[in-house]
Amino acid sequence: MEFGHGMSGHSILFLGRGADAADYLAELETLPTCSMLCREPSLTVPDNAPAVIDLVILELGPLLAETDRPLNEIVHGLKRYPVVVLTDKAREHRGIEAMRAGADGYILCDDVSVESQDAIFDHAVMRHALTERLSETDVSVLSILRDINDGVIVVDLEGNVLDINPAARSMLGMGPRVLPDSGWEQTFCCIDAGGESYRSAFDLPLVRARRGVKFKNQLAIYRAPEQPDTILSLNGQGLYDGNRQLVGGLVTFRDVTESERRSSRLQRQALYDDLTGLPNRRLFDENLSRALGRSVRRSAPLAVLFIDLDRFKSVNDTLGHDVGDTVLKEVAMRLQRNLRIGDFLGRFGGDEFLACLEDVADAASASAAAQKLLLVLSEKYMVGAAEVYATPSIGIALAPDAGDDAERLIKAADIAMYEAKKRGGGRFQFYTEALNARLEQREELEVGLRHALVRQEFALHYQPRIDLASGRLIGLEALLRWQHPRFGLLPPSRFLPILEGSGLIHSAGEWVIETAFRQLAAWQHSFEMPDLTIAINLSPEQLRHGRILEVVKRCLENTGLDAGCIEFELGDGGLIRPRSTEAETLKDLHRLGVRLSLHHFGVGEVSFESLDNGFVDSFVLDQSLIADVDENDSHQRIVRAAVAMAQGLDIEVTAEGVETMAQLEFLKSCNCDLAQGFLISRPMQSDKVAALLRSEIAGTKLLARGMP
Repeated sequence: MEFGHGMSGHSILFLGRGADAADYLAELETLPTCSMLCREPSLTVPDNAPAVIDLVILELGPLLAETDRPLNEIVHGLKRYPVVVLTDKAREHRGIEAMRAGADGYILCDDVSVESQDAIFDHAVMRHALTERLSETDVSVLSILRDINDGVIVVDLEGNVLDINPAARSMLGMGPRVLPDSGWEQTFCCIDAGGESYRSAFDLPLVRARRGVKFKNQLAIYRAPEQPDTILSLNGQGLYDGNRQLVGGLVTFRDVTESERRSSRLQRQALYDDLTGLPNRRLFDENLSRALGRSVRRSAPLAVLFIDLDRFKSVNDTLGHDVGDTVLKEVAMRLQRNLRIGDFLGRFGGDEFLACLEDVADAASASAAAQKLLLVLSEKYMVGAAEVYATPSIGIALAPDAGDDAERLIKAADIAMYEAKKRGGGRFQFYTEALNARLEQREELEVGLRHALVRQEFALHYQPRIDLASGRLIGLEALLRWQHPRFGLLPPSRFLPILEGSGLIHSAGEWVIETAFRQLAAWQHSFEMPDLTIAINLSPEQLRHGRILEVVKRCLENTGLDAGCIEFELGDGGLIRPRSTEAETLKDLHRLGVRLSLHHFGVGEVSFESLDNGFVDSFVLDQSLIADVDENDSHQRIVRAAVAMAQGLDIEVTAEGVETMAQLEFLKSCNCDLAQGFLISRPMQSDKVAALLRSEIAGTKLLARGMP
């Protein structure tokens, strides 16, 4: 055995022949990092090795190839010492393999600097010292973790990174020879999942682990120069010696960047409007609740603006939904550009938007903001070659006067907006005490509606419909009524908007369909009138929900009704250029054989266009046309033209709201097909309809009996 001496540093034992490392060893002996160098031309520590040896350099050269012992067995036999293996750049894979076998580091003798060599030696000594102190359980765990696909990092109590397994190096983009410096603990995953730096060093993953804190699934961002951010899911815990004394920390992690981004996209879809990118109703509610908390703490007023575009439906009807969507996106951009920093927006749905103005000094400040939005939203919108104009109606609710929670404030602003619309639109309106009673009643109605079905408070009334040529009763329209325990019998106009806005329209609508189908089947059977028909109103919201089709199918099967006896009436918004979901629902309903009718025909700007989409079997002339048709020449011309056109398209025409004989005679002269109204009969309960049907069978015409 040969000995060499340096000034100070490590006492090193070199195992190997050293033929390929002669130059390296000669230089090593001259460096301060080597206080003593012993050479042993074998792969085991001799019995007479100096007791002061604190580092072993193992040569991975020809001698290793000549032995029949596996590398991990050789390294394990040296476990009393820190082991650094020596190889060259062309055979670096041997160094990596030795690390996996348990070595504490490796050096490339033809590609190493004095500084990097010193760092490797120091790192190996510290790593070995930690391993020596670990309990047998933790040593076993580390050996297993070294080869798993999760990243593994080991630190000592001072924060020195002593082990990084290959999977971790791959995830973090670190080469096999990279040794983190002493400050790396402070930069590794120092950014939380929200993109913010941790405020305290005690929150850093490696710091928490070496302090003995156990944690699971902590999300953090790993950021390195010239690399995209990586989102890691980290688990951490302390490392202990045999006496359960804390000696370091262990962090394991996996790359969850893609799954988190996918989750983030899904979350964004759940919280943001697809068309405009604005927060949707749910997120706006959350933001508003937080803003109200700030408002209370600072005693600073807050305003909610409910913004709705006047007559926007006509834009969709005349120019199509694509143009309408473009206008809505421009509205969102104009709103964003004209709010103050700190204020925020949301899209409530359709052409309705919400804005929250924080720290408004008074009503005058809210008025100024609303007036500004009125001006910018009323300017023309250029969509291709088309000029589009859309004025807004804005409702303003001030907190805390109009309410101290998000839901009440939004409802108050909504009511104020409708008041602005009633006054002609293109203006703003504050929520006032005068509107408070309406809000309270609306809230009472909404609460009541949630229990109306269970309490059996809904009822159907039926209005007869006659064939004008024969005077025979041929069908009825089913009309929903609500027997409110306090307000009495309410028509749909009092509660339908609440049903639609709250989502209760689906369950209520299904009850209407099921009840009307059963009643029609009973009448057809009892009075042997297989051709008796029934008309049922559908809300646009029901069309957008696919389950309406299954409800109709089930009811047809359960009752045995001929689908042709069923007519669903829709507003023209549901039939003019319907969106894909609505169009598919309409096609499927049509395939079932039920009839589709266009309601309120004649008052829309382009209602005639609705007849060219293949869905319409009939239409119902709006009551406003019939009310003065016996004396209004313009309405007479509209009705005659509508009936003549319908006859050419083989579409049936019904006139509703018929109240005088003059109106009835005019409709007959136009060859209108069907009529209903107070002249013929008011809506009635099912038991009174039975009496009418008996008279019909007996040959007594409905008009001859007078109004029941």
